[in-house]
Amino acid sequence: MSKILYACSRNSGFSAGTKEKLNDVCNQLVPDNIDVPKHHVVRVENDLAYAVCMDSSALQESRMSLLLGFLYEKNKVIWDKPKTCYPDGNYALFRVDEAELEVVSDCVGSRTVWYYHDEEVFVASTSQRAIIMFLGTFKFDDRVIPWMLSTGSLGPQLSWDKRIKRLPVDSYLSLDRKSWLISITQTPVNYSVVDRSIEDHKKLLAESISQAIKYLEKIDFERWVLPLSGGYDSRGILLFIKNTIVSSDKLKAITWGLEKSQYEKDNDAYVAKELARSVGVQHKYYHTDISPEPLEVVFDRFLFCSEGRVDRIAGYMDGMDIWKQLHDEGVDGAIRGDESFGELPVSSELNVKSIVGLGLCSDYKNLSKFIYDFGFSSQEIPIELQKKAGETLYAWRDRVHQEYRMPTVFAALSDIKFSYLEEINPLLSRSVLDVVRSLPDGLREDKYLFKRVVESMGDNIPFALKSANANPKDILRERECVDLMKSEISSNYSALLFGPGFADRVISEIRVGNGKSRKWSIKGLVSPLLPTSIKNRLRDTVARPSVDGNVLAFRVFMIIKMHKMLSSDASRAANLQHRATDEARAAIS
Repeated sequence: MSKILYACSRNSGFSAGTKEKLNDVCNQLVPDNIDVPKHHVVRVENDLAYAVCMDSSALQESRMSLLLGFLYEKNKVIWDKPKTCYPDGNYALFRVDEAELEVVSDCVGSRTVWYYHDEEVFVASTSQRAIIMFLGTFKFDDRVIPWMLSTGSLGPQLSWDKRIKRLPVDSYLSLDRKSWLISITQTPVNYSVVDRSIEDHKKLLAESISQAIKYLEKIDFERWVLPLSGGYDSRGILLFIKNTIVSSDKLKAITWGLEKSQYEKDNDAYVAKELARSVGVQHKYYHTDISPEPLEVVFDRFLFCSEGRVDRIAGYMDGMDIWKQLHDEGVDGAIRGDESFGELPVSSELNVKSIVGLGLCSDYKNLSKFIYDFGFSSQEIPIELQKKAGETLYAWRDRVHQEYRMPTVFAALSDIKFSYLEEINPLLSRSVLDVVRSLPDGLREDKYLFKRVVESMGDNIPFALKSANANPKDILRERECVDLMKSEISSNYSALLFGPGFADRVISEIRVGNGKSRKWSIKGLVSPLLPTSIKNRLRDTVARPSVDGNVLAFRVFMIIKMHKMLSSDASRAANLQHRATDEARAAIS
């Protein structure tokens, strides 16, 4: 559940009020529905300072170095000294000696690290809000607008504040404390096929997963839960745990979704319950039906916890009640099934961008003129994410999944839970990913080889065909939601942010109701019968897709609300700093 901020001052030690300032930052990161938060960890030592919001079992400290997360290492490693070891794990690592400060991201950036650097101070954090509150200023980066409209995220490299940068995946940032220069070194993601038989590939993949799962012996299963769906990923983790760890009898599985979903065959919720019963683990189902709280409170809490990095609201319409309950029950964390075994089939570069969520406004019919009409910043896919010479579509698809989608979307979803619990992602260990990167394209298509591994483990429970959560489009078409979005989008605040005409364009595409009364169409009848490859080619050559009008409206709503939140964060922090300065002067006089 921890979020961290680490700061280094260039020319002088931090003031006496820094500890109080950091404690206040931590308090502002605690969700409003947590009644009794865990204590914060705050350390200030001369020109170094750090704060950890709500200490957890995932924190390791060594002098002024600290590691937040978990390692997959057989032997004890020296993690607290710069330039020594870059361990396998899911973590954010901050370590320092007299010469340099080093910040390290894991191999897929599962825990996003942001940083700020000027002539006087260096600040790194797993929270953009924390950095803005520490600085007491906010400078909106309007380049995020087109990315949020087209992808529902901040895009490949940006943050809400134009001064804050994101540390790339599998990299380390080094700050020379004498010259005050920073450098970043990144290990590239390379897919290089190794010539093996299919059976040998399968055996090696299974062994790598088993090895990563084995490290879960270190955690207390009485205080950790396994989110279980009806798909392959969490099922694979469950079966590997039962086969690998002797002391797994206390493992508890949880599933969440609409209340009715648990009674529908072929649904995630129903299948997960049957799977847990079959394997012999405890199981609890949590409802994500819409919270009785005002809808604006639900949306605000989602934005508070996610920091507006991703638009995936459907699983959080309970107002984060699941995560609050787990926190209050004393649960330390969740064993997640995030993975990178291979994406759906692709047939073109446009199709790859769509699959990994890297679409530009120009790729969507109803967004193609937005940048020109409203003067937004142009969008460009960074060079490092573009297709390389000689790279297959499948290799490019899966590389971008790891270099972009994991740190941009999946890490953002993890951030939501980090407000309440810890997470560990064994399928994202370097040892597993190294094997995946050695597989031929065909064995990665739609997770082909991983699915064969899971199916070979002998469980007879069928896989789910339907999600347990509500369709996000249906949620966003409810009258209360539509009215809330329209009110925000048509406000004077919005007009100042986006300019004239923008609100009318967005509001014109909003619809009310779930559209169940729509007539049958030939497209609706034929589409389910076509192979994915044929549908992909039709999308590429016949018609560009459009972003749903209500989804678009919600993304605009997010931009407005986050601008307000971050402006308020900065203003509040600046006022506190001014007050502290005035009090210090008064005490001296």
